[in-house]
Amino acid sequence: MKPSSSLFLKIAVVAAIALLMLIPLALVKNQVRERQNYADSCRHEVSQSWGNAQTLAGPSIEFRYDQTGTDAEGKKTVQHLKRTVYPKTLRYDVSAATQKLHRSIYDIMVYRSDVVAEGSFVLPEEFSDLTVTECAITLGISDLRGIEGNVDLELDGRTYTFTEGSAGARDEKSHVREVLTLDKRAMDGVTALPFRLTFKMKGSEYLMVKPYGEMTEVSIRSDCPDPSFTGDFLPSERDVREDGFDAKWVVSQINRGKPDDTTFGVKMLQTVTQYRQTERAVKYGILIILLVFVAGLAVELVGKKEISLVQYGIIGLSLVLFYALVLSFSEFMAFPAAYALSAVMTTAALLGYFRGILRDRKAWLLGILVALAYAVSYILLQMDTYAFLTGTLILFAILVAIMYLTRNLTRQEEKNTEA
Repeated sequence: MKPSSSLFLKIAVVAAIALLMLIPLALVKNQVRERQNYADSCRHEVSQSWGNAQTLAGPSIEFRYDQTGTDAEGKKTVQHLKRTVYPKTLRYDVSAATQKLHRSIYDIMVYRSDVVAEGSFVLPEEFSDLTVTECAITLGISDLRGIEGNVDLELDGRTYTFTEGSAGARDEKSHVREVLTLDKRAMDGVTALPFRLTFKMKGSEYLMVKPYGEMTEVSIRSDCPDPSFTGDFLPSERDVREDGFDAKWVVSQINRGKPDDTTFGVKMLQTVTQYRQTERAVKYGILIILLVFVAGLAVELVGKKEISLVQYGIIGLSLVLFYALVLSFSEFMAFPAAYALSAVMTTAALLGYFRGILRDRKAWLLGILVALAYAVSYILLQMDTYAFLTGTLILFAILVAIMYLTRNLTRQEEKNTEA
């Protein structure tokens, strides 16, 4: 067989080995997802006991009344109707303190908050003519298990403590409810009935609000350093610091639509989980394997040293095992430390293997290349917008290197034939 044909055959087989490495890489990726699912399961268990994501809706006043009439036969009829009055003004002041709960090997971030809701109601004048059977104020709280202590209300000079709650079934909202005693003389469409709600609430991950007021202001402050503001409106004012954040929303009925159609708030984030970072790292695994294999072929061409196909397979598996090391270490230490420790271990093992194969200084070049590949991969992990562009440019550089190393193969074959 001609030397060039033998070389092309080896390049093809080495490329096939690189592609085969996609199988163990996929297994590692599946393991990452399984660990992520287990972590999510632990987080769900903690949330079920502590309190789920919380959404505040209200307060609102609900009037139940009877309306009499006659049917087509002239018989008297009674309809049981309901009307809801939303606040004229509504101001939420929420102070949330985060903490981490431990479950298995995971830390789950939760929060405990002090909530104050103030504002006023203006009752339409026609309500004074209704045959009211019940008047009650309701406050929507998505997970009532998160309520700590009482929910206290001051309304129009009277004090109430909520004693009735509904956990909500399917389409029904969870809420607390309290029957009110209102003076019909206040139902004139002008008089403002001031209110103040105070309570303590626990939750996890999200803290959201529905803007029930004709004019709604929401202020949230917390010690969470990594908030993610989400929902239909972003804060009009925000101050995110290392020790926490302050955020303020101002929403009017003009731009909110129906009260229940709009939600906004904050997601209390932990730093990006190690599983997401590991999964992103695995995506660059084939890139590193190709880079190291190309370097190995270059050493064979330039240094006249042979690396067997079995040895290429072992090198590829070592590069894949790196990601399993990152996954396992990152569950017990910060991701940067886990990545660095795995990179040092893998580079040291491969350096020793290269020295045993090549027995000269080129082994150090390959070892340095492996370390450099892991460093570049880590830089790509820190990128967001430019990660794809950078990865594509690296692949292009690998292609150029292959073109450069193989540019004289035909010429060398001609010289060998003439000789």
